[in-house]
Amino acid sequence: MDESWLREQYLTHKRSTADIAAQLGTEDETVRRRFLQLGIPLRPPGVHSRTIMNAKVDKSVPRNIRAAVEGTLHGWLRLHRFPIAMALPNVETAADYLGTHRGALVHQFQRLERDLGHALFHRAAFRKPPGPTRHDSALLRSLATDDIQAMMHSALGPDQITRMPDAATLARAAIRLTTRQSPGPLRPFGDDITAKRIRITGPTLVLLRDLVDHQNEEFYGAQIHARTGIDNGTLYPQLKRMERAGWLTSRPEAEESWLARAPVGCGPGRRRTYYALTPAGLRAAAHEVQHRKPRRGTTR
Repeated sequence: MDESWLREQYLTHKRSTADIAAQLGTEDETVRRRFLQLGIPLRPPGVHSRTIMNAKVDKSVPRNIRAAVEGTLHGWLRLHRFPIAMALPNVETAADYLGTHRGALVHQFQRLERDLGHALFHRAAFRKPPGPTRHDSALLRSLATDDIQAMMHSALGPDQITRMPDAATLARAAIRLTTRQSPGPLRPFGDDITAKRIRITGPTLVLLRDLVDHQNEEFYGAQIHARTGIDNGTLYPQLKRMERAGWLTSRPEAEESWLARAPVGCGPGRRRTYYALTPAGLRAAAHEVQHRKPRRGTTR
């Protein structure tokens, strides 16, 4: 741990001790003790000491982009979602497409407006889409450049990138806005995925991860319960819902197998139902597993 290098990384480049420790292959506390030995004053712990919170963007980057990302934790994500939301009729359809909640998206854009110091769009009214302000148009032009797109993709990584809505998605969103009817889910599964969309909860994601891990196997409910710990009262309704949506197929246990596993002197008991992922269900499950993170408190 060269003193000059440590000072440069921590004091000049504003990197966190955790970030430096990860590069050196050591523990955060080891780096912090070294700083105390060298007399380097430590920043207060917490989110404000993270590298991303202290990093500066090159002066060649437009001022509105710098204002949105410098000193913020999720500035790039807010910028990434903004053009997508502006392409869709209102915040409800945008939240559906992005796979988030309306309130969360509204909060993100309010924070973006505070960071930039002005309103970005006129709020939507019934059957009328949001209207751009001049600041909105300037931000969209800045975000559309190849250099900014490259910086955004590098900062977010592929798991947080959502493609812009295509013509079919915009048409469905317009129908939803004008008729108050839902013509189908807006959030993209992938080009060839045809399974119906289902609501993804914490237990659903745990279930999907297990199914993807055992994608070439048939299974019955007790096996899933043993592997994941999902309560039976939650598990079996989930399986039935996924079957109705086209994610799973089912078949009853063969009679000979059912009779063969009965204990001597006892009846065969309840016949098992075996499930298997459909091709479309496998693609949809893999997509959800890749793009969602498990919630706190859920098991793997």
